[in-house]
Amino acid sequence: MQNQKSNRIDFANTLRGFAALAVVISHYYGVFWSSRAAVEVLTNAPMLPFETHAIPIYVSLLNAFSLFNWGAYGVALFFIISGFVIPFSLQKTSWFGFTINRMLRIVPTYIVGFSITLVAILISSHYFSREWPFTTQEVLIHYIPGIRDVLWSRGIDGIVWTLEIEMKFYFVCALLIVLFRKQSTMVFLAPTFIFIASIVINKYIPGWGNTDARLWQLAMTFMTVSQYIIYMFIGVVFHYVQRGRIERDKAYLLIGVIFCLFCLQWYIGPAAAGITVAWSYAFALLTFIFAFTYQDFFRSNKFFDFLADISYPLYVIHGVAGYVALRILLDLGMKAWVSLLIVTGGCIFLSWVLHKLVEKPSQRVGKKLAGYFIIKKNDCRVNNEVAVSHLN
Repeated sequence: MQNQKSNRIDFANTLRGFAALAVVISHYYGVFWSSRAAVEVLTNAPMLPFETHAIPIYVSLLNAFSLFNWGAYGVALFFIISGFVIPFSLQKTSWFGFTINRMLRIVPTYIVGFSITLVAILISSHYFSREWPFTTQEVLIHYIPGIRDVLWSRGIDGIVWTLEIEMKFYFVCALLIVLFRKQSTMVFLAPTFIFIASIVINKYIPGWGNTDARLWQLAMTFMTVSQYIIYMFIGVVFHYVQRGRIERDKAYLLIGVIFCLFCLQWYIGPAAAGITVAWSYAFALLTFIFAFTYQDFFRSNKFFDFLADISYPLYVIHGVAGYVALRILLDLGMKAWVSLLIVTGGCIFLSWVLHKLVEKPSQRVGKKLAGYFIIKKNDCRVNNEVAVSHLN
């Protein structure tokens, strides 16, 4: 049996598996059927006709509650979990070691996963007799997560935007590494400053749209990224509660303030039309609060541990590759439920292979290299083994 401290980290790993499941449900049992124009663009295939392929009843039931979005819910859980576990990995390493570790945990798996996405689009283009839709520059930019949005290049896989936010959150954490090591509550000035900066920048966006296109693009990128970074600091609050640095009653007040800043920026920003999606972020927050409070109910188990282990490669490859497979299987006359089972199982298997052959080896290399930059401190008595395993 695991000790208490380990169990307290296990709950986050279990939630990670649940978040991965939610994202897959969203895309295969939601977006593919309801957002057919978007799927057409991503797959470079003709739109799935409603006349021959109506939305299955079980898909409608899974998405019956209009205020709940499975994809946003899963992404929100990933964001909170990231905010919760990343500060653990800042305790014993330098900013350089932290950066190396993060890069090797993200980039190799993404490169292979994105290559699979490109192969899927190539297969779709050939099957449906369509021309290749992307330039070489767009493809090369996409291979480096974290720069596409800054360069304002077209999205190809539909999921890289979350990795771009993660990368920039890591950058913010690296800047605050001294405060994190001291477990200083001053780190929570960061979301406040980010919110204030977003208010100022948002004021100038309309004008820049008419006078300076590049500045407008950078401002729009900042507004999107900063909004979610603010939200991720909710996970940091839970981290400080975990470490005994903040009392729970004060923590919940701080969480409420940060969530209000997140929603307010969304409401006044350029993405205000999608503010109702914030409900799913609220549901994810409530889920994390429940799991954090009743951690014994979220102990390690084989099913969610497996999903947690493959969550990153699954997230990287399941989208476009799964859409292409579903589109072709349906075009060949296969029933919807059979196609969904085949594609879901196939993507899970391929994610497991990617986890074993790419993700785990690159994680080991990253951990080994980061080990050269370990900072020995007497007060760093934390269980990093599980916490640092987070990679979204």
